[in-house]
Amino acid sequence: MPLDPGTRLGPYEVLGTIDSGVTEPNERYKASDTRVNRVVSLKVLPPELSTPEMKARLESDARTISSLNHPNICALMDVGHHEPSTDFVVAEFVEGETLAERLKRGPLPIIETITIAIAIADSLDKAHRKGVIHGGLNPSTVLLTAHGPKLLDFGVARLKEESQAPVASPIAATRTSLPSLSAAPAFTARYLAPEQFAGAQADARSDIFAVGTILYEMIAGRPAFQEKTLALLMAAIQSVDPDPVSKLQPATPPALDHIIKRCLSKNPHQRLQTAWDLMTQLRWVAEGGSQIGIPAPAAGHRKQDWFAWAAVAAVSILAVSIAPSAMARFQSVPEPMVARFFAPSVPAIGATPLLISPDGRWVLASAGGTGAPGMSGVRLNAVTPQLLIKQNILYQPFWSADSQWIAFFDDGKLKKSDVSGGPSQIICDAPPPIGAGTWNRDGVILFSGGGLIQRVLAAGGQPTAVTELDKSKQESEHLAPSFLPDGRHYLFLAVATESAIYIGSLDSKERKRLLASDSRAIYASGYVLFNRGNAVFAQPLDTNKLELTGEPIRVADSVPLGITSPYSSSIIGRFASFAASQTGVLVFRTNPNATAGPTGAVGEPRSFSFFDRTGARGPSIGAAGTYVGVDLSPDGKQFVVHRHDGTGGDNWVYNLTEGRMQRLTFDDTQDNQSPVWSPDGTRIAFSSRRNNKWGIYTKLADGTGTEDLITESDAIKVAMSWSPDGKLLVYSQVGQSGDVWAVPVTGDKKPFALLQSRFNERFPQVSPDGKWLAYTSNETQRDEIYVRPFPDGPGRWQVSVDGGVQPRWRHDSKELYFLSAPSLMAAEIRVAGSSFQAGVPQALFALGTNPNALTGHNSYFPYAVASDGRSFLISVIGPGGPVVSGGLADQVANLVDRGGPTAGANTVTVVLNWPQMLKKK
Repeated sequence: MPLDPGTRLGPYEVLGTIDSGVTEPNERYKASDTRVNRVVSLKVLPPELSTPEMKARLESDARTISSLNHPNICALMDVGHHEPSTDFVVAEFVEGETLAERLKRGPLPIIETITIAIAIADSLDKAHRKGVIHGGLNPSTVLLTAHGPKLLDFGVARLKEESQAPVASPIAATRTSLPSLSAAPAFTARYLAPEQFAGAQADARSDIFAVGTILYEMIAGRPAFQEKTLALLMAAIQSVDPDPVSKLQPATPPALDHIIKRCLSKNPHQRLQTAWDLMTQLRWVAEGGSQIGIPAPAAGHRKQDWFAWAAVAAVSILAVSIAPSAMARFQSVPEPMVARFFAPSVPAIGATPLLISPDGRWVLASAGGTGAPGMSGVRLNAVTPQLLIKQNILYQPFWSADSQWIAFFDDGKLKKSDVSGGPSQIICDAPPPIGAGTWNRDGVILFSGGGLIQRVLAAGGQPTAVTELDKSKQESEHLAPSFLPDGRHYLFLAVATESAIYIGSLDSKERKRLLASDSRAIYASGYVLFNRGNAVFAQPLDTNKLELTGEPIRVADSVPLGITSPYSSSIIGRFASFAASQTGVLVFRTNPNATAGPTGAVGEPRSFSFFDRTGARGPSIGAAGTYVGVDLSPDGKQFVVHRHDGTGGDNWVYNLTEGRMQRLTFDDTQDNQSPVWSPDGTRIAFSSRRNNKWGIYTKLADGTGTEDLITESDAIKVAMSWSPDGKLLVYSQVGQSGDVWAVPVTGDKKPFALLQSRFNERFPQVSPDGKWLAYTSNETQRDEIYVRPFPDGPGRWQVSVDGGVQPRWRHDSKELYFLSAPSLMAAEIRVAGSSFQAGVPQALFALGTNPNALTGHNSYFPYAVASDGRSFLISVIGPGGPVVSGGLADQVANLVDRGGPTAGANTVTVVLNWPQMLKKK
């Protein structure tokens, strides 16, 4: 008997029924777990599964399935019993429609069919490896969600089958009628394997048969077996081969037709034997195994809405890309069309690289800024960006091979998050410095941490190093691993005197040099993609011999190099803004103003200007260059800045009175950075990485004398502020999270912690009166500005109300400034004794949607405050243009030759079927 809304089964309250897409006594309900106020899916079990043995088996399967944590498996959460005789299974609740509901509207497009089938096969593979068979897979157990299919009822159908007496002969059911889909058991029977009717237990091959029937129906629009009585249906499944699906849908690729035929073999030994085999063959088709029957799109001549055209082009080209010359002997097929368009809906995020999902559907970027921190993504056939991960600013994201998960670095941890939503999960500690990662189909993750390539399982664990630095080559760091198609070999960048891309292996520490390069390389569609200067090249790779063939071919120009992590200065300029999927989609960001630095590094040219409190800009100061960070001398007559050159950089002092720049440090390979002026104006403190250790140094501001080491260790240090008496230096230190430390500049020079927690505390600034410390913390999952007594004492106050980073004080300590996208903010500070009160922050003027786009690095300050608080020295992009304002959507207007956007600074270009254009060069 159906359960009415309000019915209680233990702690679960029924809210209503869930439509399965077939007319049957409804067993699945939407319910509320009243203990935690969470919506769940509840399925009432049939009486035959209420035996202690069956319930024990089901509980075991539920634990196994839950441990898989697979994005395409609906997680089982509980197996319960309610007196007197009701047993039930509780699973996560996910919005969507079943495949059975979808099939009522007709067949699915082939590319969508293949995508769904790959996800089903992948989830089956993971479950089969754990010993769990579905046993009752059918369209009503496949839930289509916004982020891919999810399989329902793992283990339930199989146990139900085992609990019943085997059907020894189809004669026993000859009088059972099947007039329509109204009989649920008969509906389910259409997808059972022949051996299941003969009384044999379902195994992995039975599930493969079911996938074959589902594939058939998605393409043909009707079931593979649809006889009118159960007896005839059983007989047909056991003895009749259905018509080839290509007969019903001529556009079906022959390779896909063959896969379905193998899945539907009557003899289990003649089927594909594992879900892994099925998944790899489907992926082969999707990635280029057969394009027979997929018509090339006709070239359109009408101008239309630019993004509608882009969406149509994306779908059409992806469909055309199903497959190469291996099947050309069957039919001559027109070459796929190369399509190129601009994507203004991808947010402009300064120097952050682009990232595209392996399936080519999502372009990903850190949301950046402080107003909406996290990770945003844009579907190529959508207009509006979607916030996929709502969290603090995240670094170095990368995709899982199935495009269902995003991994990223945050607070000294490597984390992952399902694109369908939900809280992020910690995978492991990530020792700094970090430098990107890669994730293969077997759930193995490689990432750059602690200067080496680390290996860890996506499920979690302790990372282990798989590479070793070659001291004979003076290697300092290994970065940017990228798996090759076999999931065993990978590319990585070795930073050295002569940096190069190598091929490593999970099976040994042997490696092979591939090419000289100062920046990362990736593999896609048979090519290694890499950049030289601001140009991106592609060169064929023989994945069997692990050797490059042919010559490099230029595929993009004016692609800026980015600064992508606050945790490693050595990766500055090593990540050009391009990415490629395994489905022939290439994306890259262009900036016509990008120029090569003195040693070949690429950066956006910057200059300095003073702005008043209304945002009015004064003349540009000095020549444009690759500057990051700035600090004004106490008398306001000079400023010091880090100028990035090649793989490192030095600190320079600019005299505003004389209009000249003078070098302060003289070894750019040591990456001298984050200079900070002492309160008396005589010295400058800065950070430097030397001999693989990070130190804080001081030097006389006039450039004379030696550089004095104050403190050093393995942890990254960023000089930030002096105490007003000049006795203490305050700095950020990066460990498992960002902490704030201080060190005396004389005496024992023993550092001590000011702020040390699991949160990320950065940008410490001591007030000029020496009483307060302003800083940024992400303890609320968003960067905000806080003030506390200095160096210690009771009390703490939040100054910002809508996010904030990089606080700076006025000389009299009565006003505090900070960045909160898109504005420079000011807050009045009132102090009476030990009582501190901050006024409501007021926006002075807009700087841009992403404050970090101004500086190119979110560990430095892109602005300095004049002593009177009436003017601000700001580093801005371009030699004399306006302050960055608005996102990329505001910078583009028309699509070239199609009535849409034109290219502009930071334009994102999308190229579909990009390998095809190389054949024409």
